[in-house]
Amino acid sequence: MLSLDTRLTKDSVYLRPSMIKFEGSTSMDIELYGSSLRPLPMYLNRQVIKIMEDMGVQDSWFLHLQSQEVERLRQITATASNAARFLKSQSIGEVGHLSWFIKRLSSLELDFRRDRFLRDVLELSVMMQVCVMKYRARIPVPSGMTLFGIMDETGFIEEGQVYCCFMEGSSKKHLVGKNLVITRSPALHPGDIQLVQAVAPPPDSPLLSLSNCICFSQKGDRDLPSKLSGGDLDGDLYNIIWDPAYKPSHTCLPADYPRQLPQDIGREVTPDDMTDFFVNFMETDQLGRIATSHQVLADQRLKGTSDPDCKMLAELHSTAVDFSKTGIPVSSTSAECDQHD
Repeated sequence: MLSLDTRLTKDSVYLRPSMIKFEGSTSMDIELYGSSLRPLPMYLNRQVIKIMEDMGVQDSWFLHLQSQEVERLRQITATASNAARFLKSQSIGEVGHLSWFIKRLSSLELDFRRDRFLRDVLELSVMMQVCVMKYRARIPVPSGMTLFGIMDETGFIEEGQVYCCFMEGSSKKHLVGKNLVITRSPALHPGDIQLVQAVAPPPDSPLLSLSNCICFSQKGDRDLPSKLSGGDLDGDLYNIIWDPAYKPSHTCLPADYPRQLPQDIGREVTPDDMTDFFVNFMETDQLGRIATSHQVLADQRLKGTSDPDCKMLAELHSTAVDFSKTGIPVSSTSAECDQHD
C-alpha cells in the first residue's frame, strides 16, 4: 500500500525493508493494482446478515434497507436521468457510451423506452439486480462505504478508534464522532464485525490529506484489521456502516487463529514445484464447500454463528483462504461437519 505523507520533502524516499522485493534492481516503475480514486458502495450479504442477526440487530433494519432498494429499482425506469445514472453505476454499455446516449435522447425529447433494444437492456439490468438481492441477499447500505485500509503513521489514533474520510462528489467528507460498524469479506466468525469510534485528527495532521480510506490505529495489544477475519493492510478493503438505526445488542470477541507458517521445501522453487502446487490446490480446494456448510449450520443451530461447529468451519475457512500463501490445504475429512442437530 502506498499513501501520501505530506511531511516528506520532494526528494525524500522512504522504504521499509519489507518493501524491497528485489535486491539490486534499478527499476523505478510502479504498477498499480487498484486505487482509491472514489469510494466503493457497501453491500450486505448472507454471511454478514447472519452475524448481524446473531448480534441482536432487528429484522426491521434489514427489511427497511431491502424496501429502499426495491423502490429505487422501481424508479430507475421512470426517467432518462435515473436510467443513465444506473447504467453508468453498473458499468453497463460504457464502451458504447450508453448512459450518455440515453441522456442525449432525452435532451432531444425522445423517449428511449420506445426503442425495444434500449428498453430491454435497462429492464434486464434491473432484473439482474433484483435476482442478486433475492438469491444472494446483496443489499446496498446507503449509510455505508467500502474503503482501503491503511495504518496511522502519526500515532494520533488510539486503540478502538479510526479516522475515515471519503469523497462525496467534489467535496471531502469526514466521519467524526460516529459509532462505526466495521467488517470485511469474507466474514464467518461472530467476531468478524466490530464497533469502533470515528475521530478527527488535529488541523495540522498529514492524515487530512488522505481520501477514500480508513486509517487504523497502531496502538494496542492487537491491531483491528487482524480481528476482522484476519485482515491486513496490503490492499484489503473494509466495509463500514454509520447508520444510527443499526443497533446491535452485543458484540463478540474476534477470532484468534494460530498463525499458519508457509511450508519450507528447503531449496529453490522449480517450475515442477509450481505445477505440483497448482494441481494440489485444485485437488484440495474446499473453500466453497466450507462456506456453504457454514451457512447451512448457522441457520440450523440455535446459537447461529456462535455454535462451536460454525466456529470450527470459520477457522477452516480462514486456513483455506490462506492456502495460496501458506501451502497448507484443508482436507476433505476435516471440512465435513454434521449438519443435523
